[in-house]
Amino acid sequence: MRRITAATFGLAIGLALVGCSSSGSSSTATTVAGATTTAPSGVTTTADGGGGITVPVADGVPVAVEAGDNSATSQFLKVDPTSVKAGKVTFTFVNKGNRQHEMIVLKTDEKADSLVVGADFKVSEDKSVGEISETDVGKTVVKTFDLAAGHYVLVCNIAKHFTQGMKQDFTVTA
Repeated sequence: MRRITAATFGLAIGLALVGCSSSGSSSTATTVAGATTTAPSGVTTTADGGGGITVPVADGVPVAVEAGDNSATSQFLKVDPTSVKAGKVTFTFVNKGNRQHEMIVLKTDEKADSLVVGADFKVSEDKSVGEISETDVGKTVVKTFDLAAGHYVLVCNIAKHFTQGMKQDFTVTA
């Protein structure tokens, strides 16, 4: 369910105006209670505390991704929803952990639990279609990808994070 508040609408309009440039990158606005939000165009804002994650409808199908730590050896990557229609998909990545995390989007027929981990404690990024780079604790990054139908795996590929639970199967339907 998407929630568009008056403050979010104003923030979205403001970011859209600031983001208009010849660089070709798109701006995306979010509202995240108590977090700093960074749009792909480099615009940084502080949420108004309205609560929840809000992604403007025009930027693509919204997907919320939460990264965090259960313990020193157990971490998580929560994704909602885990299936969307093909086209523009806007990921709102929130690092609620106690260390940096990232999100790599891998297009593969293999399930997350079947990916091979190398000696460097990472999976291959050869099938990557994009990523949200290392994100500091308490930060939120929003990025839109144009995804074709198929099976994907979302992972944090910082050494050992994948093996400690930071992986999620993701489906894009036609």
